[in-house]
Amino acid sequence: MEKETADNYVKAGKIAAEVREASRDIVTAGKGYMEIVEKIEKMIRDSGGEPAFPVNISVNDIAAHHTPTKNDTTIVKDNDIVKIDVGVHVDGYIADTAVTVNLNKDYIDLVKAAESALEEAIKVVKPGVLLSDVSTVIEETIKGFGYKPIDNLTGHGLNRFDLHTEPTVPNVSFASDYTLKENQVIAIEPFATDGGGHVKDSENVFIFGLIEKKPVRNAEARKIIDFADSLNGLPFAERWLPIDSLFKIRLALRELRERGVLHDYYVLREAKGGMVSQAEHTLIVKDKPIIITK
Repeated sequence: MEKETADNYVKAGKIAAEVREASRDIVTAGKGYMEIVEKIEKMIRDSGGEPAFPVNISVNDIAAHHTPTKNDTTIVKDNDIVKIDVGVHVDGYIADTAVTVNLNKDYIDLVKAAESALEEAIKVVKPGVLLSDVSTVIEETIKGFGYKPIDNLTGHGLNRFDLHTEPTVPNVSFASDYTLKENQVIAIEPFATDGGGHVKDSENVFIFGLIEKKPVRNAEARKIIDFADSLNGLPFAERWLPIDSLFKIRLALRELRERGVLHDYYVLREAKGGMVSQAEHTLIVKDKPIIITK
């Protein structure tokens, strides 16, 4: 890995870690989702990075891909379990990290299950290790706390302007002869639940990504394509779009989705309504891994 590339990853990781830790104090009962995510995204930019994706605030049985809409007035409530998932990029080099801010004393061990699974998985990471061994550690650690790993959410590789590349890092045991390679950048991302151990798409989509540019008639749709194209393939939120009218935004988004211009990041819920915790770090695979988001 070239020094400039490594430096950009490390800088992105430092920013991501700082804002992740700050979010522990930002997330409090009575505070609005919008206020929380906008404050975190501003911190990213003020620190010299850019959001690699909209800050996710996924609460209770919602596992991932939730971010506020324009004019959202939802607030954090007492006893919520709040996952904050943060992505930062510096010149396209991405650090991805997450924390569960737990406001419910009944779920302390659920949060520990995901955090411990992350810690134990990182201990086995080095070049030549079977990827399946990392996944086995995650599953066994979470089950050791009496919970289930979510079997259809995974960690993932990271490349420049690419959030999800090889390798996929399952949170459950699987058979594979794939081995980790030196200098790979991977995000390990355990999810633990007291539900069924599986997520499903909800009906809501608030985050999108550009698949390909196509000609469209709608002026707002063209603006959205141009905006998405400026992000070099990284996801964006409905609330980021530089269009004042929510009605016009949603009309244009519907056209773009129907034409296959955009990828939908559906809000993901635990299939049986279980509570969900999450923990995540990004690391560079070495004999002693560089945890850039620590």
